[in-house]
Amino acid sequence: MHLGEVSQYIDAHYEEFIQDLARLVRQPSVSARKEGMEECAELVERMMRDAGLSTKILPEKEGNPVVYGEIRSDTSEKTLLFYDHYDIQPPEPLDKWVSDPYSCEIREGTIYGRGVADNKGNTVSRLKVIRAFLETVGSVPVNIKFVVEGEEEIGSPHLAPLIKENKKLLSADAAIWEFGGTDRKGHPLIYLGLKGVLSVELRAQGATRDVHSANAPLIPNPAWRLVWSLNTLKNERDDILIDDFFENVEPPSAEEIEYAKAIPYEEEEEKKDLGLEKFINNVTGVDAVKTLLYKPTCTINGLLTGYTGAGSKTVLPNKAMVKLDFRLVPNQMPDEIFGKLIEHLRSHGFKDIEAVMHGSTEPAKTPITEEFVQTVIKSAERVYGKRAVVYPTSAGSGPLHLFRNWLGYPIVSVGCAHEESRGHAPNENITVEGFVKGTKFIAAIINDFGAS
Repeated sequence: MHLGEVSQYIDAHYEEFIQDLARLVRQPSVSARKEGMEECAELVERMMRDAGLSTKILPEKEGNPVVYGEIRSDTSEKTLLFYDHYDIQPPEPLDKWVSDPYSCEIREGTIYGRGVADNKGNTVSRLKVIRAFLETVGSVPVNIKFVVEGEEEIGSPHLAPLIKENKKLLSADAAIWEFGGTDRKGHPLIYLGLKGVLSVELRAQGATRDVHSANAPLIPNPAWRLVWSLNTLKNERDDILIDDFFENVEPPSAEEIEYAKAIPYEEEEEKKDLGLEKFINNVTGVDAVKTLLYKPTCTINGLLTGYTGAGSKTVLPNKAMVKLDFRLVPNQMPDEIFGKLIEHLRSHGFKDIEAVMHGSTEPAKTPITEEFVQTVIKSAERVYGKRAVVYPTSAGSGPLHLFRNWLGYPIVSVGCAHEESRGHAPNENITVEGFVKGTKFIAAIINDFGAS
């Protein structure tokens, strides 16, 4: 169709696109502490209007605003939805950043800033594609919808009711999810699903106040109590021991395994980057890929109890807390797993341990055989000139199930990042080249979806 003109427009205007990306990065939007959320939502809405979309704010009950935008095609009845988020992770530790996390500084062809990879770079890239089509062709090849929310980084706790109330508004034929990029060798990465996640806090209580540790022979120590309870959840071989935890697990299909075998997982580079000699249980090769994508997890995120300052303090704490997350695979449902956790603690003598659920999402994925998946693969390989690497699912989590499981359309995740973009870490970044090529990739998807 007119993809060449659109690509030329992107090449001619990418510096302007990056200036708008800088505007968005320089606006803090840390959902964990409600920093700058209203201001960032307003900025996203203005950028949508500037791109040519009609917009509205979908207010979440008790949550941050969801920015919705749409534009109709003159030539197609198909609809493609883009899901993104404007909230970001806290930038700390600040002393690890080479430049200010909100400066959006460009050094040697790389753009640095909190949220530039996850997910503001992708948001701007996709909006600019709409502008490119309008400026060159005069219309978009398919109807386009955008949903940009402000709570993804805290588990999207208020998104589900909004989806239920707006099913017709959010209907589509297919969707592009918020993340993706290229591997170290420049192969485009395509993800077809996400694990579910269950976030839990366990609490142990002892005396009414901290006491001198000399009383340890008589006074129960909630820190030890918590440690002993954790020891029943997992063994040294990384096996999860919760009763019936694996009862409903759906194994990957033979076709998914074949795609997993084709993933060129760069494990030696990964281990070197993280300062590791080996992975858990010395897993390697395709087994490492299958473990990463298809194994449920039980992870200690943080422990808090007693005195942790400089030097020593001979104290026996009166309370202890641990935060856990469970990454879940099909068909493990978070509420069911939470119930099994509580029953496990009770049956192992720890009914005194309080369990609190802090958030959850269900696992979800799109079958490889979907026509839209094949369209995205072909678009990727034409733009990047390299074989696309297809992940049948991802080790990460997000609210994809609200769209895939509830609204029913195929969803594929692609983006502008790269293997060392450092999302959620200091010095988060994308390259200028990756941003430009990722923008052209989105243009190709829209064009090819309209033509398919």
